[in-house]
Amino acid sequence: MNKYEGFLVEQQPGTGTPFLVFVAGAKDIVRWAHADSIKLDRGNVQRELIAARWRQIKKFFKAHKNNVIPTSVTIAFDESVTKVKNTAALKKGVVGYVLEQDPGTGTTRVIFPDEVQPATFIIDGQHRLKGMSELDFDPMVPVCLFLSMTKLERAFQFVTINNKAHKLATDNLKALYANFDLLKGDLRDRLTHASITGSIFATAVDVLNEDQDSPFHKMVDWVNNRFEDGNPLVPPAALENSLKAVNRAFPETKSDESDALAVLYAIWKAIFAEYSITHENAGDFPNLILKATIQSLSEMVVDRIKSDFDPAFSQSAVMDDGGAEAGKKAAALISGIPAEFWTEEWTLKSLDTSGGRDIIKKDIRILKANMHANPDDATAWRKDLNVFSTGEDEDED
Repeated sequence: MNKYEGFLVEQQPGTGTPFLVFVAGAKDIVRWAHADSIKLDRGNVQRELIAARWRQIKKFFKAHKNNVIPTSVTIAFDESVTKVKNTAALKKGVVGYVLEQDPGTGTTRVIFPDEVQPATFIIDGQHRLKGMSELDFDPMVPVCLFLSMTKLERAFQFVTINNKAHKLATDNLKALYANFDLLKGDLRDRLTHASITGSIFATAVDVLNEDQDSPFHKMVDWVNNRFEDGNPLVPPAALENSLKAVNRAFPETKSDESDALAVLYAIWKAIFAEYSITHENAGDFPNLILKATIQSLSEMVVDRIKSDFDPAFSQSAVMDDGGAEAGKKAAALISGIPAEFWTEEWTLKSLDTSGGRDIIKKDIRILKANMHANPDDATAWRKDLNVFSTGEDEDED
């Protein structure tokens, strides 16, 4: 039997939506509450659980011992969870709850069994709860529990809560940063390792370089790459432009930069996996880590998945699977392309123009077509490739 003590809140006189505020362990909460898709005919108002997002929460906690999330999660019993007078009824199998008030302290205790789980919905905070429940300890979480809420009311609360969520304004970030001038290095490092981005804090490129899960870990060619064993080969602009391509194709990723990063991670993890590339041997594949190539391959995959998620044909979103579909398409694109294509010197130079990137994309299509047409000829892939022919240099963008 679950027992929690907190404060019963009625924000408006005579309100039909009282809630109890208390703290509980994340591992306990996920045992008696749940959320799945947002389909209202299933009595629920929460988005589908996305692995990339709850893993980001887990990573946030593991990044630094002082990282905490003090905001509460919002949970609701539906109308089928009834209030009963005492625990005897609960022991007989009634799916309900008991409230015990302590006049001396002003607190209220709620008691209920795990059997409430099918009728207990996480309105806000499911990714936080999942990520925190996966830690090797049980973090305490502030909870706002609505004791009885209709499907319509849950939908209203979900929309209201999420519509009120905004990123911190840039001016406020600048003011905060100025006030912590002496802590710039430590503050930036901590934000970066927690994968928190901001125009003047950790940028997306910081995360791509410093996150151990990033395919570009220790590989970005810029001043912030301070790893002693770093291999600064990848131009920051290649990553920035690739992220912009994701944002253009999927505007919903603009509101949460971690979504665009998840797509880019998936693409380049698949590409690097084809050749077992790490920061230690990336220099052996000079053509692959060119700015023009990184941008071209990213755009090819993004353009392909954009058509897959066209709302005219699909009800799915790119982050429904945490960006995994991008990884699948990248694996299909890169599959079978000989390593020599990336290791042998391209005679055609100055490819970092719109025309040059078009040449790279065209050559990949020619190469794959050559391989399909001549499966038994190990050298057929080279035929008619522009990058291996001498051409006039183009001016860079």
